[in-house]
Amino acid sequence: MSQKPDKVIYTMMGVGKYYDKKPVLQDISLGYFYGAKIGVIGLNGSGKSSLLRIMAGVDREFVGQTILSPGYSTGFLEQEPGLDDSKTVRQVVEEGVREIVDLLKEYEKINEKFAEPMSDEEMNKLLERQGRVQEKLDAAGAWDLDSRLEMAMDALRCPPGDTPVRILSGGERRRVAL
Repeated sequence: MSQKPDKVIYTMMGVGKYYDKKPVLQDISLGYFYGAKIGVIGLNGSGKSSLLRIMAGVDREFVGQTILSPGYSTGFLEQEPGLDDSKTVRQVVEEGVREIVDLLKEYEKINEKFAEPMSDEEMNKLLERQGRVQEKLDAAGAWDLDSRLEMAMDALRCPPGDTPVRILSGGERRRVAL
């Protein structure tokens, strides 16, 4: 393995990356000499994280060619939070308030049971359970959870709630994870 400053150890030629046919990187060509220090700057969503993932060999779904000289290796420290790519932005945000969401679901189930025939004793037990759950919901301020989540998402400049996590940029992923 040569340690000459004029030796190119990494080359990228005509590299492109697309998410759902949307170009994130187009026709990127570059080369790095041994010992080079690099920085990648750009706006959110401009492809910085995608570029680094390709360079590290983590992402192999791209067009173009990359060449790492024999005897060298790359590494990648993930800066993006590990989010579930099968979910939407809203689903990930709701994970942060899972206990409240679960309480709201329990409250709904209790209310649905009131439509079923039951004895007076069962009705009283259900009313007691509903009261306990309602107290917890009141204490958590859960009744306006949707509007509070929307306000938080707006304040963090998150993408719309129905956006699939798999197409988010690195910066968007970090904001959603907050």
